[in-house]
Amino acid sequence: MLIRLRPVVHATPTPTGLHVRGWTSSFTVGGGAGLWRLWERLSVLLADGVPAAELTTPDGLPEPVAKALELIIAQLREHDMLVEVPPGWGQPGPGLPSARVAAWLESAATDPAAAWDRLSGASYTVHGHGPLAETALRALAAAGVNPPVVRGEPVSTSAGGGLELTAVPVGGVPVTVMAGCLGEVGYAVAPGPSAEVAAEAMGVRQRLLLGADGLLAAQADGGPHQASPAPVGPYEGSLASVGMPGEPPEVLCALVGGVAVHRLLCAVAGMPDPVEEAAARTPEGVEVGRSLSVMVARVEPLGVTHHRWPSGNHPADPWERVADMLEVLGDPELGMVPPPEAGELPQVPVSLVACGQAMGFGTTLESARLHAALSAVGSALPAGTVVGADPLHARGLGLREAVHRDLADLPRTPVDEEVWAADPAARRWWKALTLRFAVPAAVEVVGLPGGVAHARVSAAGRTLAWAVEPDAGTAAAFALLAATAGAQARAAGRELGDPVVPCGAAPVWVPPQEPPVPWETRFWFWPAGTRDGEERFQAALDALTPGTEPAPLGPLLSAAGLAAVTVPAAVRAGSLG
Repeated sequence: MLIRLRPVVHATPTPTGLHVRGWTSSFTVGGGAGLWRLWERLSVLLADGVPAAELTTPDGLPEPVAKALELIIAQLREHDMLVEVPPGWGQPGPGLPSARVAAWLESAATDPAAAWDRLSGASYTVHGHGPLAETALRALAAAGVNPPVVRGEPVSTSAGGGLELTAVPVGGVPVTVMAGCLGEVGYAVAPGPSAEVAAEAMGVRQRLLLGADGLLAAQADGGPHQASPAPVGPYEGSLASVGMPGEPPEVLCALVGGVAVHRLLCAVAGMPDPVEEAAARTPEGVEVGRSLSVMVARVEPLGVTHHRWPSGNHPADPWERVADMLEVLGDPELGMVPPPEAGELPQVPVSLVACGQAMGFGTTLESARLHAALSAVGSALPAGTVVGADPLHARGLGLREAVHRDLADLPRTPVDEEVWAADPAARRWWKALTLRFAVPAAVEVVGLPGGVAHARVSAAGRTLAWAVEPDAGTAAAFALLAATAGAQARAAGRELGDPVVPCGAAPVWVPPQEPPVPWETRFWFWPAGTRDGEERFQAALDALTPGTEPAPLGPLLSAAGLAAVTVPAAVRAGSLG
């Protein structure tokens, strides 16, 4: 075997050495201008290939030169810039890839020869017709793989000029990629099992055809995604009723077809998917999987971008799940709501965020973004349905709505002002509402059986906000927070409308155990910690109300991490306006 420098590796001289760049990493070596001359000689040898046993420091070199050479070779190995190939690799010969394909494998594959064996041994099938399928056929032919079997009839998920590519490796599991062009936008989903890829492709098509508003309406009405993940049946009728866009431009078909073939070949060869490579080049080091899988192409401007798609695989930490959910819900291409953004909205004392026409608020920007996104989704759901960031949140919202509705029929004990006013969070939001925004508000807190407290904030005989929580201080704090957010929004010329009721069931960021500075207490990060006893509290709420039932959501909303419950028919969401 020969050791070669990967073709994608390039170097440039620096005043004190050289800088070497690869596909996903780079390094700099300093020590003198002579390092560049050393690199020029080494790179020529590595371009042709050096037997593995001979890639050592030659005897007789001056010690500084030998150490510099050892350092460069070690850095090349550490940054995966060297690769092993058999003799004759990249040259014409039976059973060998073309020079261009060999260079591609040599650039990206861990073992180029083994990757070529998998590619050349697999069998390929192309479903589809038109420019998109023709592009895929040309790309497969250019790769030098086995001639694909062509089936002209389009599969149901690819109707309207779509494409389905399938590869069957020798002794392996079939791999499928689906792609399509819709007017001046195209897509290619991640490789995987046929049924999973078909459901994902149909979801992407529906999102691109219907837009966010239409998609939410379809989900809320038990639309096509309620029926089955199979790529047949109810999907087609729903999409046909939308109307298919015109013939896609040839340049878009060429781009999408090439992307689809690239993803398929990478999967068969055991190489990283292009989306994984793109994520690896981001400074955040994004963790990828099938959730980060859809590549979307557009004509204006011509290009390809990768986007998250809901997969149902979420981090264990509730707040990490929230960040994951917000990225999926607010994705500019495939999201189900507009990106929740603060824009020019005021952020003090409450964070305000707009999500399309919906408004959200919170004690932090991220909690406000979550609140706004849930409010936007909830506005499309049937009356009597509440949506939460997870099942615990959704059920907590539903139970609170039921208690608020039945308050007049429940035994109540008035709570003195001194009790709820002793809570630091309640005092903070009381001052914000009455002093900062000069709202002549009154707070009424009552105790209910089972350790439940109900708080109502009113002004001029009108209810501004309400809350149901385990103790009087927490209930007053949440109700005053909502009332303050309403006053702040009105001062900014906006109206909250009827957003999700803030409560202790919502996931919140939890600070480290040790406060960063001595004066910070748990109230500094309120409402952190209010969710800790939520399951016990919901048991108490269950005893007061007829209960709630899970509400069905379309798979896209469910896979994004959302949950919903149906409150009894008599319950209607309590307005904050």
